Amino acid sequence: MNKQNIIAMALIGALFFVWPVPHTVSVRDFLLLANLLVFGYFAWARGGLRGSLPILSAPLLMLAGLTAWMYIVAFFISPETGWTLDEIGSQWIRALLALLIGALVATAVRDNTRFTRGVLTLLFAVLVVHILYVDLQAVWELLAPGSFDRVPGLTEGPDKSNYLTNVLFGFLLVELFFRAVYMRRILPLSHAIFAAVLALAAVSVTAEGTRNGMITLMLMLLLLGWFYLHERRARLNKRALSAVIAAMMVIVLGGIVLVTTARQSSNLNELIDTIPIGWDTKHYKTWQENDPNVWPKLPNGKTVDPSLYLRIAWLREGLELVRDHPLGIGFGREAFGHGLMAKYGQGSGHSHSGLLDMAIGLGIPGALLWLGFFASLASVVRRQYRAKGNYAALLLLLLLIDYGGRMVLDSVIRDHMLQQFMFLVGMTAVMMLTEAKAIDSGKPIRTDG
Repeated sequence: MNKQNIIAMALIGALFFVWPVPHTVSVRDFLLLANLLVFGYFAWARGGLRGSLPILSAPLLMLAGLTAWMYIVAFFISPETGWTLDEIGSQWIRALLALLIGALVATAVRDNTRFTRGVLTLLFAVLVVHILYVDLQAVWELLAPGSFDRVPGLTEGPDKSNYLTNVLFGFLLVELFFRAVYMRRILPLSHAIFAAVLALAAVSVTAEGTRNGMITLMLMLLLLGWFYLHERRARLNKRALSAVIAAMMVIVLGGIVLVTTARQSSNLNELIDTIPIGWDTKHYKTWQENDPNVWPKLPNGKTVDPSLYLRIAWLREGLELVRDHPLGIGFGREAFGHGLMAKYGQGSGHSHSGLLDMAIGLGIPGALLWLGFFASLASVVRRQYRAKGNYAALLLLLLLIDYGGRMVLDSVIRDHMLQQFMFLVGMTAVMMLTEAKAIDSGKPIRTDG
């Protein structure tokens, strides 16, 4: 690998590392520009993105339509045009830039197996550094006096750190799948080192204690389990296959219920009793007053789980804002808070659901365009996945499952989470097309020679 490639990898590794670290906005912007210039030049030297654009035309049209709709809402519908335009510039345009950089990276490494391998391994290594810090922090918490608290790693909080852990699990699960099904190594790791990293990731996800992250991780496991059964279906009779699928569904759905109710030591009945209380936002006003001394009581006399109660109340109020403003009030990270302020004269923040925030800000058309981007991209992934396997396609599918599930449960369509996701989408989407060509020509990307 020549000096230019090493410099390029250092730039992309630095950007990927600092993205989730707080108070690094200026550094991120500098690295975004530097990577755009460097990988833009490399991609131009290799013929640009022209070969990938036609196949990805449907998701790209969805993004173009969504961007146009953002500006239409900002200029003609939103009562706060200035705020909306600022949010589009600081949030959405940067995310599109990250998407472009990811696509340029994949184009730059095209037909260079060693460079491709190096970029994938580098991103994987950066994620390992982040989760290793989480694990060390967790050990320190256990040894220090006092109660154990969820650890944030190098990020602003355990939920932000968990986004990285789940992305790392995406890499690990696809690698495990390829080693088990196709007997191919994508990442240059021995089985022992791979198992060690898998254990570190398991410790990290436990230390972060993020309920929603566990749910999306289980969804990734369910999807990959289905793919594994599909690849092994010829070796199983129909009765055995049905039994295995049923067992998988029970285990995963049971696990989702378990992690949903476990964090506050509540049981399923208390969860069910909380739903109508949280939904009745006109009678129970704690969601608005945010006074911890007046949390509603359950029928058994216990106080509601604050996190669950607030999420249900915010969901109800968010849906009412969408009903009242079906074309949106303007794109922004705190569209929910702006909607509450206009409605009640008080309110701030987000709804803790990125998809709901999107629907509040951009209305039903904006939410449908965003979901259309996911659906059209998943359709391309499905078509690109081959009988012999496509690493980048399967990784992209897990990323879509993880981020798609997370955006329903958390406010992730914002800041570095959105940028990092879009970068990975751009990179894996273009990489899966170039990898497909390599497979068709009998030269699949591999690291085991």
